[in-house]
Amino acid sequence: MIEKLEIKGFKCFDNEKFDVTPLTLLSGLNSSGKSTFLQAIRLVCGYKNPLSGYGPLSELVSSRHKDFKISMIASGEEYVFEHPKAKKSDGKYDVPILTSYISAARLGPELHLPIGEGDESSENVGVKGEYVLDFLERHNELAGLPEILQQSEAKSNTVEKNVSAWLSIISPGIEFEWKPMKKADLIRAEYSQHRPNNVGFGVSYTLPIIANVLGYASMVANEEQRSPLLMIENPEAHLHPAGQTQIGKFLARAASCGVQVIVETHSDHLLNGIRLAVKDEILESQDATFYYFHYDFDEERTFVQQPVIDEDGYFDEWPDGFFDETEKNLERIL
Repeated sequence: MIEKLEIKGFKCFDNEKFDVTPLTLLSGLNSSGKSTFLQAIRLVCGYKNPLSGYGPLSELVSSRHKDFKISMIASGEEYVFEHPKAKKSDGKYDVPILTSYISAARLGPELHLPIGEGDESSENVGVKGEYVLDFLERHNELAGLPEILQQSEAKSNTVEKNVSAWLSIISPGIEFEWKPMKKADLIRAEYSQHRPNNVGFGVSYTLPIIANVLGYASMVANEEQRSPLLMIENPEAHLHPAGQTQIGKFLARAASCGVQVIVETHSDHLLNGIRLAVKDEILESQDATFYYFHYDFDEERTFVQQPVIDEDGYFDEWPDGFFDETEKNLERIL
């Protein structure tokens, strides 16, 4: 599990140190540093082309620095990515954590999804969720899900049955199944015997998150993995408010049983789902960390605030801009 992250001179960060817990939530205005936080971890973890399209590393150095350094403590060991040296410290090149990153730019409804090559789809669902069906097919016999992630409607502790049951929380009554077309290297999904296009974006956007969480949680329960890491951008995308709250609770449940979750979000409903999970004693308050990022254009750097949650789901402070737009608008209306 990642315990600490320090970012010096990388993009919008000057010199910031972060605690990383079983569930870490990143919030703030657009272009304030949330995605940069995830990109820093991906660089250290050795993702292939994690910053493709962002230009050379020299362009990602903060205007206040001449170089950048990202340090990460994971499982008690330090791993470092530096530029211009661009190497990791102490000869450690492989962070011993199974990781998955699901971007905000996920695939919408698709008639078919590809079968992955080699191990790329056995470890995660893909950056865009493109390997979600192959991931499920490869792990369809995984069982032993922790009770906290089992839905009573599933009547099973398998990943296969619980994926469909969790999807029904988002879209009540939906039945999900997939069918491999191996000679075409494709897998087809059906929702209540309908094509994906007929059930909207919310289900397609949420499926990779649910599948990856349940797959990793089952691996942990079966002692195949220890503290795998799941990084998710905007899990609330295309979901109604009640669904966003349920996803917040769902991610808190995952964090409570060994899956480390780092989530970037703009949703107060998702935040409140996590707060409710803490209040309901699903997740310990000390296992949830919250960051609010604010970019100062005059100083050309991001400032970070860390409101602390208590066991009742209350924060010790509420930074201006931290999921408070509803209250501000209501004040204007009233």
